[in-house]
Amino acid sequence: MEESDQEYRRKLVTQLKGKLWYCLEQQVKKELPESVNYSPKFINALVELCFTQLVDIGNDLEAFARHAGRETIGVEDLMLMLRKSHDLQELLRQKLEQDQPAARSAKR
Repeated sequence: MEESDQEYRRKLVTQLKGKLWYCLEQQVKKELPESVNYSPKFINALVELCFTQLVDIGNDLEAFARHAGRETIGVEDLMLMLRKSHDLQELLRQKLEQDQPAARSAKR
C-alpha cells in the first residue's frame, strides 16, 4: 500500500510540475520581449523554484489551520502568512471585497 501511495504522489508531482511549466513558459513569453531568448533549463529552474516555494507555502498554511483547530485553510491563514507583506495583504483584502458581492449574488 505504501508503495502505491508513493507512486501516486510521484505521478501527481510530475503532473503539477508539467502544468506549472506550461503556465510559467506562457508568462515568460508574455513578459519578455521577443528578442530575449531563454532556454528550457531556465524554465526548468523557474519551475523548481516556484514548486518548492508553493510546497513551503502550502505546508505553512496547513500548519496555521491545524494550529487553529481547523482542517480547512481559510483566508485568515493566508493573512497570517502575509503578515509581513502589508501591500499583499491589502491587495488580497481588495480582491476579497470585490468578490464578496459576486459571491452573495451567486448564492441567491
